[in-house]
Amino acid sequence: MVNIPILIVLAITCVSSIQGNVAPARLPACGGQVFVEDAITIDAPSEDCVWHVQTQENRILVFTAINGNIGEAHDFLTIHDGSNDDAPILRADNQKNFEVSKKDLPLAIYTTQSRALLRFKKTSVHFQLKIQKAVDCPFNLGLETQCGRIFDEVSCYCAVFPLRARWDQYSFCSSNGMQLLSLESYPEEQAIHAAWGYDGIFWTSLTDWPNEGDWVWESTGVHLYPGYSNWGTGQPDSNGDEDCMTLRYDKWNDHICGWEFSAICELNP
Repeated sequence: MVNIPILIVLAITCVSSIQGNVAPARLPACGGQVFVEDAITIDAPSEDCVWHVQTQENRILVFTAINGNIGEAHDFLTIHDGSNDDAPILRADNQKNFEVSKKDLPLAIYTTQSRALLRFKKTSVHFQLKIQKAVDCPFNLGLETQCGRIFDEVSCYCAVFPLRARWDQYSFCSSNGMQLLSLESYPEEQAIHAAWGYDGIFWTSLTDWPNEGDWVWESTGVHLYPGYSNWGTGQPDSNGDEDCMTLRYDKWNDHICGWEFSAICELNP
């Protein structure tokens, strides 16, 4: 994470943009332009100033408070959903409420596009604003699906309950701009169970086809080993050409790829 104290913005000599690094326009004593590649923090100012914030075009921005409550910052901070003062003002009380989401996520404000204008008023309040690149998260992907921010405030997961073969679930996720699940950690796996329980069986993108025993997350191209794994006892056993992995209860199991199960789609920044 990059920390940008608001009063030393004149030290910034270039602004990253989607087209590359370009020299910024003349910067005021505080504020200016910044491109969010991953995450930055901004300290509350001791004078009035304006920030123009941008991330990549197919992503959005999410704002949270490192200390304090972003919902109480409206007295000295205005966040516009766009690059000018005419853009709608965003507030913590007009954000999406998902049926499934991680309960201890910080209160957050999301844009609907890749640009935002921040207008600070002079304040004596000690406040740090965290700005991250995030993905847009829909309420669902159609009938019998459910989405939410179940793991962190920047990613999105969707449970797809209709039963399909593994390659059909892979295509369904892709057609909705997402990827069939690739697990990186135990906390991520537990977040899925916390949202959708232990009773379902869900396809993931892990497969050892066409190289038997060489398990790869197809959605990302990352090899399973030496990464996180959670196979059930005696798994994988490749019983009858079982080349694809499911989340089954609280463990992993290999299955024949043509069998029909539910699935988890995900999208990360």
